[in-house]
Amino acid sequence: MTPRSSYAKATLPFPIFAAEFDPYNRGYLVVGGGGGEGRSGVPNQIASLLVVKCKILDVSNRANIATAIEVDLSRDEDSVQSLGSLATKDGLITFAGINSSQAEQNAGKNEHLRSFEIKYPPRKKQKTEDAVTEPKPKASFIGKRAAFKQEPAAKSERYQRLLRLSPVQRQSVDGNRRIGAIASGLAKQAEVVVFNATTPTPEAADVIARIEPEDGAEVVDLDIANTGSNEFSLTYCTDYDIFEQSYQYDFATRKAQRTPKGPRRIHSMPDGEGAGLKHKFRCLRFLDSQNVIALVNKADKKGTELRVFHLYPTGPASMILQMQLPSHVKQAVSMDVCALDADSKGDRQIAVAVAGQDISIETWTLNYTRSTDTFSRFQSFQSVRDVHAHQMTKICFSPFHSPVRAPAPTPAVAGQTTAPETETVQNPGPQYLKLASVSYGNTVVVDAFPLSPLNPKDRNSRYILQDHVAKVRRQYLTYGLFAFLALMVGVLFQAYLTLAPSASSSSLSGLLPPGARPILDKPAHAAHDAASVVSSSIPTNIPGVQRLADLLSHPSHTSKALIVRDSPTGTDLSVDAHVDKDALLKEHVEAKHWDELHEHQRAEWKRRLIDAGRWAESEGESVLKGVMWSSYAGFVGGVAGEVLREL
Repeated sequence: MTPRSSYAKATLPFPIFAAEFDPYNRGYLVVGGGGGEGRSGVPNQIASLLVVKCKILDVSNRANIATAIEVDLSRDEDSVQSLGSLATKDGLITFAGINSSQAEQNAGKNEHLRSFEIKYPPRKKQKTEDAVTEPKPKASFIGKRAAFKQEPAAKSERYQRLLRLSPVQRQSVDGNRRIGAIASGLAKQAEVVVFNATTPTPEAADVIARIEPEDGAEVVDLDIANTGSNEFSLTYCTDYDIFEQSYQYDFATRKAQRTPKGPRRIHSMPDGEGAGLKHKFRCLRFLDSQNVIALVNKADKKGTELRVFHLYPTGPASMILQMQLPSHVKQAVSMDVCALDADSKGDRQIAVAVAGQDISIETWTLNYTRSTDTFSRFQSFQSVRDVHAHQMTKICFSPFHSPVRAPAPTPAVAGQTTAPETETVQNPGPQYLKLASVSYGNTVVVDAFPLSPLNPKDRNSRYILQDHVAKVRRQYLTYGLFAFLALMVGVLFQAYLTLAPSASSSSLSGLLPPGARPILDKPAHAAHDAASVVSSSIPTNIPGVQRLADLLSHPSHTSKALIVRDSPTGTDLSVDAHVDKDALLKEHVEAKHWDELHEHQRAEWKRRLIDAGRWAESEGESVLKGVMWSSYAGFVGGVAGEVLREL
């Protein structure tokens, strides 16, 4: 477990319900909250917090949070419940969910979608002829709109619970073409509104879709992914279902094409989970345009799970990965993910953080391999307890954009008199991933996780939070060391029993396994034998590991296609790596993807993989989806015969 990195903490004069980093990661965090309408002494505010640049090595400066801008809101209106921001050249356009006063709501008017323009303070002081001046930052109100349908109830409790914008594409010409989605809370009829977010005050013509979930089920969480140029995918979850809908939107004409016409249900929580009670979805995020991760709270507060689903163009999603959180996390309140930069092959690492009801934050990493379209198992990065004094309301990662690299050195030119630049790899300065958490107790905590290049010798190397292969190797060495120490203790203990006449060695050695007694009965040679046993159990060459998950995640195999074959007699399995997937398919025409196998074939492969020690149920089917499967006719016929006998 990685020790906690540097962090900063600040206390504000109001409870905090929403938080979001600057989309361009320029060092600002926007938070919002307040005491709501009629709560004297507790202001409703939006504050922009400046996080001091982590490149400063002074630890005291790195851990500092300073208030840059404050936006005081009316005490007659509700507190800030949700936030989303668009980046401008010198600041932000921030959307906020703030209910109108109760009097206006009773009159049938609730302009809950607000927008503000925030201008950052300059990074450096501007000098004039007479003195040094520093223009002050400012925030100004732009407008407000009522995006939800009007409710007929005289006193409505509805508010804008969720607000989410599509991710920014910093290096793309479509970077500022973003859409947004809001969802209601405590409404008679739940509603989701998808809108054009390029305008600070969306009108009716900017509404892309208006969704009313089935049976009035309230939307628990939602997210948006970019799937192409001006193409987006929206996913949202209720307590028991996950839905998806795609949009192709023309920002010039404000015309949208929806696929399908109405949102499709891609997954439902199975019946019977939790001793008659269903588990519930709590959070939902895209890992990429085709995979989502869901946070699940088990029934009766019996724990929390992370589940990864693969989305197909049509039909239900497939759960490809599942992990139980540590036992101290009985229920979770928030989750966020951050996809780090990808390399030329499309491989990348993804950070996942979960806030528990016990005021702890668990952070993991996932490795994504593009060539096989698979994810590694979750690797724990950090676990922190008692992050705040009171319950957390939200956590969020800062977005990570690949840093600008220095230009390559100039090569030598024939006839050049001056010496050319030397070939030295100059990586950008230290890079950090920030994780912010806010609470009912008015506190903000920002953790700064250091990132490192996967290959420091490569100028264009992608960044990672932790190295999975190195971590697995350290775990093997740790287990081997403990095993060696245990054997040495056994050797010394047996030697003592042998040399001590009064000791009853026969009764004590009878407790040992039969295979261990011959070794321990030879004290003179025990150390050498034990060392041989331990060294043989520690893999010194990772590519030689026979488990599918290790083969897929190891760097020497990530660019190759793997095929699992059985022998003609059906008594053994072999795993081969091929550089060219197309050539593999031509050589093994009978090879199939996991999804192409019949159910009974999958079951037979699973049984044989488990018997061979190459796969376990806990690893999930995501590992199997990245492998080709080839079987001889005898094996297939045998399985078919078994199936027929079962009918």
